[in-house]
Amino acid sequence: MNINNDKVKQLRAERGWSQEQLSEICGLNLRTIQRVETRGSASPETIKALAAVFAVSVDSLQRPVANTPRSAAASVLSTLKNFDDFQSHSGRYEFWWFFVFFVLLLALADTLHLMLASIVAIILLVPFLAVSTRRLRDAGQSIWWQWLYLVPIGGLLVLYFLAMPSSERS
Repeated sequence: MNINNDKVKQLRAERGWSQEQLSEICGLNLRTIQRVETRGSASPETIKALAAVFAVSVDSLQRPVANTPRSAAASVLSTLKNFDDFQSHSGRYEFWWFFVFFVLLLALADTLHLMLASIVAIILLVPFLAVSTRRLRDAGQSIWWQWLYLVPIGGLLVLYFLAMPSSERS
């Protein structure tokens, strides 16, 4: 989930706490606090713990979701930047632009050299799985559907789930 990282930093600074102190008070890992303040993404449990410590509502810590989509390049760069984020959500716009980028780059690399295509596929595998995981979570589906990528026609079912609209999140 998206969290307002500037507000978390501000609330922590108002109390004069370091990131280490906040992690001890919340009972969260220091790395989790650093990720919240850097990326602005956190699990619902993390947001609840921070809200309880700061004595604010959960809604006041969440960043409002913008309805206007970013550019295609910004979506691809965001996906590459968050290559290790398997916890938050991704909309259809972000996923499909990265998917198009992935397929075009792989096709281009394949026309140049088979070894280059293999290298590109290996490099983009983790970001692709991360954005697929976030997209499935956003669509209200199980992330375990991705195992169907290993079945010859199973990838089509996964693509169907990835194309589903965002589910209502509580």
